[in-house]
Amino acid sequence: MTGSKSSSQLTGPWSLAKTVWATGLILALVLGAISAVIGLASLIPGLGPLSPIAARWAPTVAPLAALAGLIVLVLGIAAVRRGCRRTGAVATVLGGVGTAANVAVIIVLVGAISAAGGTVNLFTATFGLSAIDAERPDRKEVYETTGSGDDLSVSIYEPEGSNGSAPTIMYVHGGGWIAGEPDASSSELRELADHGYLVVSVEYELATMDNATWQSAPSQVACAASWIQTHADALGADMDRLAFWGESSGSNMVANTAGAAAQGTADSSCGGKVPVPAAVIADYPAFDVTGLYENAPTGPGAGTGTRLFATSYTGGTPEEYPERYAAANSVTHLEAPAPPMLMMTAMRDDVITPADQLAWAEAARSRGVDVETVRIPLANHAYTQKSKNSLGSQGHLSIAEAYLSERLR
Repeated sequence: MTGSKSSSQLTGPWSLAKTVWATGLILALVLGAISAVIGLASLIPGLGPLSPIAARWAPTVAPLAALAGLIVLVLGIAAVRRGCRRTGAVATVLGGVGTAANVAVIIVLVGAISAAGGTVNLFTATFGLSAIDAERPDRKEVYETTGSGDDLSVSIYEPEGSNGSAPTIMYVHGGGWIAGEPDASSSELRELADHGYLVVSVEYELATMDNATWQSAPSQVACAASWIQTHADALGADMDRLAFWGESSGSNMVANTAGAAAQGTADSSCGGKVPVPAAVIADYPAFDVTGLYENAPTGPGAGTGTRLFATSYTGGTPEEYPERYAAANSVTHLEAPAPPMLMMTAMRDDVITPADQLAWAEAARSRGVDVETVRIPLANHAYTQKSKNSLGSQGHLSIAEAYLSERLR
């Protein structure tokens, strides 16, 4: 009786321990496989839809994936020592591959960011990720009304404790001209304000299939710039230290507005003179709208909607409206003395072909424009927008701030 009871007492906990250990190994195998796939697909561009998906997320999750791989590696070695040789060996291999591949991704990304003048805190990139849209502007102001009677506003992020005028950034969001909103990257805009910038993020009219905005949206962006100039004293904006910053389609409009302003031809929907910025920042820019339509990436995992972006914005195809495409293409508006520009290109971009972005930069330089290009390897379109404090977010912010510190003295 006593012996039987003792055996029962031992069997229960032992069985439970084995169950927990087996469950842990299964989870480790899954986690290791995910880590390995993320790392390998980020490094190898030809793995079907996995590669562009990994390139979109690796600048955010590579540190976490490397840490996960390391944990799986340790568990795999422990499993082998406990006698689970086959399962432990698989976990060890997956964990080792995941760790090595993602560490390689981190090294490549951090190296490129550092070479471009940026900085990255790896601890924050691993354990400090947060929502990209968690912050709110200090206030919003209506700057213009559309032809249909809708108010357009600017979101204002104010620097703390600023005495006098602050260097100012007019920010224009992306979204293919058909989507997006001014506070989608509010956490980054707040960080810029915390670093001493007055940030004014612009709402503009979005295009639809029935409402082409190739004229109205850029003129609204120009109007917002004029509004900043008119209200500079109340805002605390230093117009001698003004920069335009855009992402994707927003880059197109800030580049066009800046170039036209420098030539004295900028068309503002609310009238007034459009200020010429001291610098322009462009993230993964949609400068070549014709190329956006004609060179839409194809194949597994390629970005979708690029032709929809172009046709919604212009109202049709390049064959139907060549003049509209010419007006929308940024090279049309860039000739010396256009403001200097920093262009950051995601080299795995499956929405806007990197070759088109780099060709535009060469064309702009041939016209006498000071264009500095930064190539972000292993990164896909909108890689900055997945999470605040990610490698991508820290990278593009720090590179841009280093550039602006030189240009907005």
